[in-house]
Amino acid sequence: MCNLSKDVEQRGIEKGIEKGIAKGITQGILTTIKKLMENMNWTAQKAMEAAGVPEEEREKYLKELEMK
Repeated sequence: MCNLSKDVEQRGIEKGIEKGIAKGITQGILTTIKKLMENMNWTAQKAMEAAGVPEEEREKYLKELEMK
């Protein structure tokens, strides 16, 4: 395999890993929000505040919660 092909393959692998990590983090945060909502009887906003979700990311998680 030529060097260009190896570089393209390596970049693809790295992007895949980054996406997988990001997805795992998102799922973990969503699980935390859901558990706080269930166990503490909190709203999504209160759960995200307690979990330390940054204000600018909360809309993303609200959309994810609505889809599920």
